[in-house]
Amino acid sequence: MKTPSAPVSTSVSAKPAHPVVTKNPVWKISPGNGKYFINSVAVSADGSKVVGGTFYHVYSGTASRTKSPGRGETPPATPSDTGTFGTYCYGKSGALLWKNEFVGWQGVYWVAISADGKRAASGGLFAQTPQAGFVRAFDATTGVLLLDYPTQQRVNQVALSRDGTWLVSAAESVVLFRFNPATNKYVKADEFIPPVSAPAAGYANGVVSVGISADGATIVFADYAGHLGVLANTAGKLSVRRQWKLPTSFCHMLSLTPDGTAFAAGGAAGSFYLCKTAKFVADGKPTYTYNTGVSEAVYGVAVSANGNVFVGVVNSGDSGFVYVVSIVDFVPQLQARFSTVRNPNSASLDLAHGVLAVADGHPDGTPGNFYLFDGITDSGLPITAPALRWQYQTGNMSWPITISADGSAVVGGSDDSNIYYFRP
Repeated sequence: MKTPSAPVSTSVSAKPAHPVVTKNPVWKISPGNGKYFINSVAVSADGSKVVGGTFYHVYSGTASRTKSPGRGETPPATPSDTGTFGTYCYGKSGALLWKNEFVGWQGVYWVAISADGKRAASGGLFAQTPQAGFVRAFDATTGVLLLDYPTQQRVNQVALSRDGTWLVSAAESVVLFRFNPATNKYVKADEFIPPVSAPAAGYANGVVSVGISADGATIVFADYAGHLGVLANTAGKLSVRRQWKLPTSFCHMLSLTPDGTAFAAGGAAGSFYLCKTAKFVADGKPTYTYNTGVSEAVYGVAVSANGNVFVGVVNSGDSGFVYVVSIVDFVPQLQARFSTVRNPNSASLDLAHGVLAVADGHPDGTPGNFYLFDGITDSGLPITAPALRWQYQTGNMSWPITISADGSAVVGGSDDSNIYYFRP
């Protein structure tokens, strides 16, 4: 049941009323020796393994990090976009476990690791002319390469099932891979090409975000033409269960619950969505829409494991807001609205431990921040007291942040070239 959008509330805390507590990381490491961005990080469920990738592109002051040049386009030549990029895996002590490097163009845009820490994946760009991307998969213990698959566009996301049996990627299409234990390699199982439709201005047809459930049976995607969709994986064969087109623009980010029963999606003009998967398939539309009242895009979203709380981060001028929304009696209730110093980029929610992590920063060349908020519940009751547990300023804008499933680690990445590992 879709309920009316809710306006910005003034009954919840927007700014901390107490001194900011600075939290120092357990370790911070620059795998690119200070030269490249960390655009994506991932952590195993127990916090014992961290994966990050090095990426570089010169953006204009107003350009979006999610902008992806499409097939047939020739991105501007930028010599500094060429370098030695890689995928790197660290233990919880910060020790380098393995690395996979290559000389190429722009490099690793996204990484993933299976919850059990056995397999990892990365994707991005490696060549400019003709433009070529890649999906790679690895044994997360040894770093042995298990897959090297070429794409025609930048790989915007990769995602793994809980045990790494299934891997999905988002580029010009959604590609599903299955791990074959007999050969110790991934093989392509199937592919879904999104509907041919006019993409958002300045973009090519392609997939911007993808997610997969822990068992690999449910896949969600968002494309540049503004579609949200649910795919079923039946023994390696993909089928479309339902698609819906956003009213304007497209979704920059999706977040799927581990059991696949709900997903959150970002939107344009300050709106974001919670979709109960079965209801979305039946009705063909989001279950709940939340309108922040802010005019800009919701870049990052998160959803609780039980599907009862969803989070959206929205830019507002040079700063922004984090909205925490609970579903109570089938109605979305604003639980908290937190402000951020710079434009917020991503969020990670751990309802079991009541914490929410956020990363901010824009444009490049200005400091970013990591935040950890607590007191998050699914009661729907407003957080009336300031809930900022700690904040850490980075040397440049910071895009990714994630919380390990067991709540033992918070991992972030920054354009200052560092991966950061915190204890909550």
